[in-house]
Amino acid sequence: MKIPEQLYNVKPNFVFCLFAPVFALLFVVIYTPTFGLNPEFYVLVDSNKGFCIPILCSIELGVLLASRAILCYAIVRHRLSEMEFLLWQAIEYVVACLFFDLFLSLYLHLGYFDLLPIILLVSLGINIFPYAFYWVFMERVDRDQRIAEAYKLMNNLRRPADGAEGMVRFADDKGNVRLVVGADKVISVQSAGNYLTITYDDGGKPMRYSLRNTMKGIEKLCTANGMVRCHRSFFVNINMVKVIRRTPEGMVAEIDHQGVSNVPVSRTYASDLISLFSEN
Repeated sequence: MKIPEQLYNVKPNFVFCLFAPVFALLFVVIYTPTFGLNPEFYVLVDSNKGFCIPILCSIELGVLLASRAILCYAIVRHRLSEMEFLLWQAIEYVVACLFFDLFLSLYLHLGYFDLLPIILLVSLGINIFPYAFYWVFMERVDRDQRIAEAYKLMNNLRRPADGAEGMVRFADDKGNVRLVVGADKVISVQSAGNYLTITYDDGGKPMRYSLRNTMKGIEKLCTANGMVRCHRSFFVNINMVKVIRRTPEGMVAEIDHQGVSNVPVSRTYASDLISLFSEN
């Protein structure tokens, strides 16, 4: 999995660069961690705490700033995986420890490689808290952002109609959008049990799409987009009606589109349909 994009943003990385050294400073000042190792080393560090600890925190700040600057500007086009980012942080941590070791070995006149295991362990014990907190916080921010984007997308898809775009979004009985078509391209909607057949124009050719829903479930959608109920099983686009006439089988609406059959008109809806047809 790729790491959240927010981990490449300058602001959160800069905040982390400040947060980690400050946390380490406060942690060491309030509670001098020994982890049960080499008491003589801690006596030396504690006796020089007023000088050593601020320098070590400054070293950590410098390493973090350099590392996160490279992360944000040099490899932003290559999104790291979680394992690659974990390796990046491990290298960042080890580099900081090497500089800690260099400073303490020179200042306290102790062996470089004798101090290194202690510094690695103590630094890990201290820095695991800010690193873990930063990762959990950024994961939460990324999750909240993805949820917000998902809700926004679902709301956009589930809108009955968008007048500005002139698109009709036909959804199934579970609210999932299955067909998006221009309102002026819809010819008719026919019901057959729990399914609807949507007939629409596609480059001059009539196309049909089956959708699981009911007439009641799409009634508001249809009326909001220029379609009129003409039969208990039919909606018709009033702008597609060429003529309304009587036949031996009953009244029908003749569609002004080659390849599309006439739509039946029942007595219940005839007067409203004729009135709207006359107005148009």
